[in-house]
Amino acid sequence: MRQIFKRFGAGMLAVILLFGVVFGPGSSTTVEAAKKDKTKPNVVLYLNKTGYTRGNVYIQVQAKDKSGIKSILIKKGKITKSAARYWKKADNITRSKKKKVTSNAAYSVKVTDKAGNVTIKRISVTNIDKKKPTVKLSQSVVSGGVQISVSASDASGIKSVKWIKGAISDASSAKFNQASNITKTRKFIVTQNGYYTVQAVDRVGNKSVAQIYVVAKQALYDLEEYHGYKLDRRTTVKDNLGRSYTNALVLETSWGEHESTYFLDGKYQYIEGDIACCHGSDPTDALLQIYADDILLYTSETIIATQEHKHFKVDIGNARFIKIKITDAGEDLWDSSEYILANCYLYN
Repeated sequence: MRQIFKRFGAGMLAVILLFGVVFGPGSSTTVEAAKKDKTKPNVVLYLNKTGYTRGNVYIQVQAKDKSGIKSILIKKGKITKSAARYWKKADNITRSKKKKVTSNAAYSVKVTDKAGNVTIKRISVTNIDKKKPTVKLSQSVVSGGVQISVSASDASGIKSVKWIKGAISDASSAKFNQASNITKTRKFIVTQNGYYTVQAVDRVGNKSVAQIYVVAKQALYDLEEYHGYKLDRRTTVKDNLGRSYTNALVLETSWGEHESTYFLDGKYQYIEGDIACCHGSDPTDALLQIYADDILLYTSETIIATQEHKHFKVDIGNARFIKIKITDAGEDLWDSSEYILANCYLYN
């Protein structure tokens, strides 16, 4: 110090001492500025992606303060300023000023400036869609077949809905490239029994499928009788006017009537078919009756050998049992007469 005083004099020593006061440790202008800063940091939170996405998003933080930013913490949930134990577990993003998040939730950000002022901001992430669309199928009998109705929903919205015949479990199967698009109508009509698959794709590309088994029609010919006479099954048969029928049932009356009961377990809504006199059996006039759970629902017009077959369609109301009964109207009840039950189907 003496050497400095001898060489530069008292004036220079005063300058050196002043420099130490202003810029020395513990008494810098930065510290003084921090002491005067009573304003909380200005903080803006935003996402790097605003639309729906199947991927992750980043919460980005823009923070400004005149004394400078000391720390930026982020924690999942709605965390208050006083919840110190939660902030101890928060992620420090002071340097990066961003945080990758993988799921929708509310996030809290705590920004502290160098003067100790604190700003708490929250942001809700709602645009991450990693869930498959929800798809539900229902069916109903309509004119021309069975209508399949599709209910599809998703947070990001539905981009496309397609259907294809068959049971397909892979939502990304290339078979859907040839599928029918029903995005607008969300319904379709089928006429064949079997499985049908519907694919739904949401607006970010998540895919899901749903299957439904449809019985567009069930041939009575293929069902076993539950009770009563077992019907004669013939692959081909002719009526008294020479018309041919395939896969037909032949009812042979004995003692003037015939009854056969079927167990349907409530699976079908309608029964439809034709009844005619069988060729070569010399049948007499007859009546066809249909019962559902022992309630008579239908009686045909008189079946006459020299006339056209009688067509019927009966609403059986999802009955558990139906009974097919034919009554011979002839005088001689000792003779057996045969009648054709053809083109007979059950519809669900």
